[in-house]
Amino acid sequence: MTDIESLKGFYDRYPEEFAAWREVIDVVETTAAEFGFREIDTPAVERRELYEIKSGEELMDQTYSFEDKGGRAVTLTPEQTPTRARLVQQRKDLKTPIKWYDTSKRWRYENVQKGRDREFFQTDIDVFGIESVEADAEVIAVAATIYERLGVADRVEFLINDRTLLESILSAYGIDNTEAVMGVIDDKEKLSDAEFRTELLGVGVSSDIVDNVVETTSVRGPIREEVERMAAIAPDDEDAQAAVDRMADLADALESYGVADACKLDLSIVRGLAYYTGLVFEAFDSEGELRALFGGGRYDDLVGLFGSQDVPAVGFAFGYSTTRELLKKEGEWPSEALSTDVYVAAVSDDVREAALGFASELREAGLVVETGLAGRGLGGQFGYADSINAETVLIVGQRDLENDEVTVRDMASGDEEQVPVEDVVGELV
Repeated sequence: MTDIESLKGFYDRYPEEFAAWREVIDVVETTAAEFGFREIDTPAVERRELYEIKSGEELMDQTYSFEDKGGRAVTLTPEQTPTRARLVQQRKDLKTPIKWYDTSKRWRYENVQKGRDREFFQTDIDVFGIESVEADAEVIAVAATIYERLGVADRVEFLINDRTLLESILSAYGIDNTEAVMGVIDDKEKLSDAEFRTELLGVGVSSDIVDNVVETTSVRGPIREEVERMAAIAPDDEDAQAAVDRMADLADALESYGVADACKLDLSIVRGLAYYTGLVFEAFDSEGELRALFGGGRYDDLVGLFGSQDVPAVGFAFGYSTTRELLKKEGEWPSEALSTDVYVAAVSDDVREAALGFASELREAGLVVETGLAGRGLGGQFGYADSINAETVLIVGQRDLENDEVTVRDMASGDEEQVPVEDVVGELV
């Protein structure tokens, strides 16, 4: 018989491993919910044209696309922003701000490497219907709070830019094809200085202003300090000055949230997806050992592509694969182990009904409880309870029940005590 393994870049996660994933996902989702974001659920498969509208060639080349049995060109969801734009467009009655989050799997045919898979979890967190620095600051604050709760806030920094500001500066240098130049800037991190300059020349940047572009895209520092510097050196252009003023307001809002120290202005951050319109940001390992943790930004024009409503939007997609690598490096990845509060052991078949009753009461009290399903003897049940990391075993025997009591065993110490039947729930909760 042939053994069939999972595909490259796709992973089987057994209960012990997924318990750790679930703990991290719970931190992300709980944080989003506490900020007032509401959970949605969306399809795993969409019409291919949804992504062709504005996602860019690179993303389309990475999609899992095929023709379904109805002859429709469809795609496994590579990212959820277009889906959310479609949902907002379909409902004209939604009150703003619309604040949504969702955790689900995404699929992209990429080169598999550490922190980059072909099937992966993301949590998207977005605000629709509000064009304000307050909305921008809130989504960044959510992200910063998540990393604080995961215990790695000191290893994460947020690099922030405004594409409007960068485009205005490039235009002021006399560059007409700003979109092509920004595409080169988006790749700057992967290039040497010489390669970066060659690429700029290749898209038509004249040799006398290449140095200007290199210098501009080297701006990186604490957001408050760099905004003040940009206010002095930005072009005397209405769009550029408005972008600087907006960045200054964002710095104020980030300080109000207490997260400004984790934020830097970086004029080389562009974000490759074609639908970003202004603010863009990426989260990075501050020690530079890992690739970007995740990215996001403002996409005010995307929703309007799917209907009559123009709806501003800002958000980010939290990536788990690279964050997992960071948490492991810092010793903050949760224990990959099962967790069980109580195992209820029936000494014999004639007390099984009573044992199930205790289990039900304990579950109603909020505990994780297992009971015997395999007909094992008491020794075998202790072995199983140990394998599922049960903290406590509740031993239900006929003789104890005749005395209106049961035996409670602490699995760590091995100590046992008799507990009155009416006190069992109070004793174990």
